[in-house]
Amino acid sequence: MKKIFCLLLSILIVIAAGCTAKADGKEKILYVPLDERPVNYAYVVETLNFAEHSIELVAPPAELLPKIKRPADTAKLWQWVFDRAPDAHYIVLSADTMVYGGLTPSRIHSLGEDYLTQMVDNFAKIKEINADVQLYVFDTVMRTHRANTDLAEPDYYATYGSRIFNITALQDKAEREGLSAPEERQLSRLLQEVPLEVWDDWMARRHKNFAVNQELINLTRQGTIDFFILCRDDTASYSQSSREYRQLAQVAAGLPADKYVSFPGADEVGLVLLTRAVNQSQQREPRVFVHYALGVGKETIPRYEDQQIWQNIEAHIYAAGARPTDRVVEADLILAVNTPEDGITGEAGEKGNVAAEDEVIEHLVSHLEGYVARASRIAVADVSFSNGSDNALLSSLARRGLLAKLDAYGGWNTAGNAMGYALSQGLLTEYMDQEAAKHLLAVRLLDDWGYQANVRGQVNRELVAALGADGNRLGAAGEEVTREVEVRLNDFAREHLAEFNIGEVKVTLPWNRTFDIYVQVKP
Repeated sequence: MKKIFCLLLSILIVIAAGCTAKADGKEKILYVPLDERPVNYAYVVETLNFAEHSIELVAPPAELLPKIKRPADTAKLWQWVFDRAPDAHYIVLSADTMVYGGLTPSRIHSLGEDYLTQMVDNFAKIKEINADVQLYVFDTVMRTHRANTDLAEPDYYATYGSRIFNITALQDKAEREGLSAPEERQLSRLLQEVPLEVWDDWMARRHKNFAVNQELINLTRQGTIDFFILCRDDTASYSQSSREYRQLAQVAAGLPADKYVSFPGADEVGLVLLTRAVNQSQQREPRVFVHYALGVGKETIPRYEDQQIWQNIEAHIYAAGARPTDRVVEADLILAVNTPEDGITGEAGEKGNVAAEDEVIEHLVSHLEGYVARASRIAVADVSFSNGSDNALLSSLARRGLLAKLDAYGGWNTAGNAMGYALSQGLLTEYMDQEAAKHLLAVRLLDDWGYQANVRGQVNRELVAALGADGNRLGAAGEEVTREVEVRLNDFAREHLAEFNIGEVKVTLPWNRTFDIYVQVKP
């Protein structure tokens, strides 16, 4: 662990400085993330710095990145890219960041069409600087959030958010299959309840974002962008986002799978594309065997997504520069997917997420035990619950002494997020030593299982509520909440993760809210 701590310290210095400390002569990958949250930035940099030493990841310093609703300075970011493009082999860019200044700013901006056109034109300038560089870009279909919250939406969304969502869901359904008489009355009522100026502002921004995505697809067709992922963030079966995706899919019709893909997900995509770059740089195309849990399994449609899980997993595999295989004997990685027997995914913070093993868990864990005995590389995508791990699965793995024998794990936020991280970190373990892989696994278990599925709910109920604070905006309560989270996560590590030899767990709350944390493990 001392060796890992020294490397972690160097990574933190590197993040602050805006580049890695690796020697010259490596294949250089430039990376601009979706925003500054750890899942997009610090965790990603850490993962890539543990990977094969024939690559060099270069990321901008944190001060150039967005901060919640404050957009990044796109002019400085583009200059940062242009300055480093001449000797780059791969460039992975979030278009949300490069065009609007970040994911949240993409939902609230008031940028003019001329400015947006200029930002999109900059992608072509990269190829003018370096015609040989592989340019990978990802952008999101602007989400249609279903809740009344203005944390990462326009201010009026705190009042009208759920009604805006329901209007678009009904409009989408009307276009696709028609509405019943009660639904038509509901739509008419909702349209009267949302002020016209609110609706016009929201839709005008969507039209601009749609036009940007349309042009990015065109740049992909022209060959300026070598690989483009159109992310579908917080999707639903019916919504304005779903409607726009169908229209953009028509624009992208005919683009081959080695140029374009679209799937539910967003925060995992930077790591997925970097994994693709590493595999390409090593001239590798790993094979992935996917094992699904009993029950609905591969046909599960997870919460916040609009397609069966197998479709999303297969799309992520191709996007990461790998290929699926039906033969476990030829697999470079086994991706085990934990889904609920009935296919209905819940929330990790619900009372039903208990450490009680059932037939589905027992069957999955038994297979994992067999894969471990084969000395296979194993990643677990835990998508039975959104926003945290399945306590039954993790407790069973711990009881059988299998946790530290996994190569990668993901159980955070949406199914796409969890599965994308498990897949990518699992594939990248091929290029890192065992100690580094074990460290990354420990961080995910602490974050996804320890915090998201357990400690977060406890702290919200027992401390945040007692302080009269808002879990989404902790304000002055942030320091006390952070201290309590650290105490509980260290207790959790001692009780459940003793085989990882964790010395101390340090925690920060990136947006001063309880929804997500940044975990650092020290020896």
